Amino acid sequence: MQTFLERLRAPSNPEEALRIERVLATARAILAGSALVAVYFDASNPARFAELAYILLVVYLAQCVLVFGWLRLRSDVPRWLVLGVHASDVIWPAVITLFTEGPTSPFFVLFSFALLAAAYRWGFRETVMTAAAVISLLFAEIIFVTVTGYGALFVEEFELNRAIMRSAYIMILGLLLGYLADEDKLLRAETTTVARVMGLGRVDVGLRGTMRDLLREIQEIFGARQVLLAANDTSNQRFFLWELWQASSRSEATVHLSELESNQAAAYFAGSVPAAWFCTQSGAGKIETAGLEEGGGRLRTPPNGPSDAFLSLHPFRSLMGVSFRFGEDWEGRLFVLDPAAESYQERELRFLQRLLAQIGPSVYSVYLLQRLRARAGAMERARVARDLHDGILQSLIAVEMRVDVLRRRAAGQPPAIADELAHIQDALRQEVQDLRELMEQMRPVNLTPQQLLDFLADAAEKFQRATGIATTFVCEREEVALSPRVCRELARIVQEALVNVRKHSGAQHVVVRFAAHNGRWKLVVDDDGRGFPFAGRFDLAQLDSERKGPLVIKERVRSLGGEITVESTPGRGSRLEITLPSATAQ
Repeated sequence: MQTFLERLRAPSNPEEALRIERVLATARAILAGSALVAVYFDASNPARFAELAYILLVVYLAQCVLVFGWLRLRSDVPRWLVLGVHASDVIWPAVITLFTEGPTSPFFVLFSFALLAAAYRWGFRETVMTAAAVISLLFAEIIFVTVTGYGALFVEEFELNRAIMRSAYIMILGLLLGYLADEDKLLRAETTTVARVMGLGRVDVGLRGTMRDLLREIQEIFGARQVLLAANDTSNQRFFLWELWQASSRSEATVHLSELESNQAAAYFAGSVPAAWFCTQSGAGKIETAGLEEGGGRLRTPPNGPSDAFLSLHPFRSLMGVSFRFGEDWEGRLFVLDPAAESYQERELRFLQRLLAQIGPSVYSVYLLQRLRARAGAMERARVARDLHDGILQSLIAVEMRVDVLRRRAAGQPPAIADELAHIQDALRQEVQDLRELMEQMRPVNLTPQQLLDFLADAAEKFQRATGIATTFVCEREEVALSPRVCRELARIVQEALVNVRKHSGAQHVVVRFAAHNGRWKLVVDDDGRGFPFAGRFDLAQLDSERKGPLVIKERVRSLGGEITVESTPGRGSRLEITLPSATAQ
């Protein structure tokens, strides 16, 4: 399983690997040269076999210079070279100390460079492994000298106690360097990751694309099975849920966006929670929690776990959560289900908290720009509607009136002329009506539950005045408990249904009913026209399979998760019945 640092770090970059090896090659050459100069000016070291020690140091320096020059000519670094050079960094100090004073040799410091190189290249695990290899070589050297009896040739005396102490120093140094290297790399990786994630807030992909990329990035960083982001647009009390499921590759990860009703949102927003929290669930259903405050401080009292409604919707073994607020209008909670770290990792939770705080302004800027664009689009549509009303619509009405005058004057002319004028007048009236309906649809519909019933009654009255079709709106309730989104969709459905009645039914009477029945809201549009070109009663599945029924209305009902039934009797009228699910009705 990957560590948090491994998940944070970007894939290996050949240029970065080459830069690291060049830095180490430079440091290695400087260290070898310094050791040779030190031996030259201090005649007491090495104590014995001075010429051989000089030769070894010269060869070691030559190798360092050769590696340094070779790396300057390369554009990449093969892995075998890295491992080979690192192995030589461990072996050369062992050989040089063997011919000087063993564990007490002043060149023992060369082992420290091997540890530093491991820490600089990799991290904690590799540095500790290098320290273990150095200690193994040190004791192998002691065993070799003691068993073979050649100790007197190389050093005057091997002190076991001093060798043990030096081994302890090496291991402590390896642990310390490995820890510091891991912490430094983790800090740099976190900073790089935050900068990369902040770049995901892109205007060209919009809010949906930004949230999709953000959730994918979080899923990869924490190795989670599922990522959820529940948000509340406090400006109009609309609730949204983004869901991302784990996939075999980034391109296969799917993000689903849905708008929640108030009762559904309660599963994600129930109760008060800390700024960040971590939950684990045992097989017996027991939940253990830990949390962090707004500033990242640890909570002394464990926070409450997720609600029962959340547990029934999203079972988990472990869960990370963060509360957030984007600007003035967005607040919500991020849930990371079954991350790679199944036990509480405070550092990962702090990073998730900081990551969301950093990305917040970028996401909010995309949201604001999208909202400004939507408002600008609505204003432009309203302007076009006014221009149509003041320009083309008035001109068409004037032309229709002129044609009506001509038709009356042509009463004594041949019937063909009067009939043709009557036909032109009807076509103009049709175009005027179509244009009015287009203008009505272009106007933005922002309804609250308190405004819905008045809007439907007004729409029925306008339809009757414009078409001459007797239209009645009936509602048994004075109040409705629906979200603004559902109110907007219902208003558009009624407008579309009335347009269809005018264009296709030839009806004389139409009744629009809106009522609550058995805890469910029901909308009915009933007319006495010619009906649909089919007979019988069909639900949504049947209409889809046979490609029948009003397409636009079906799509709107499907987006609400509702049910639609069309009943048609050719020559006697049709009945459109829409039922909203109980979750929407509450």
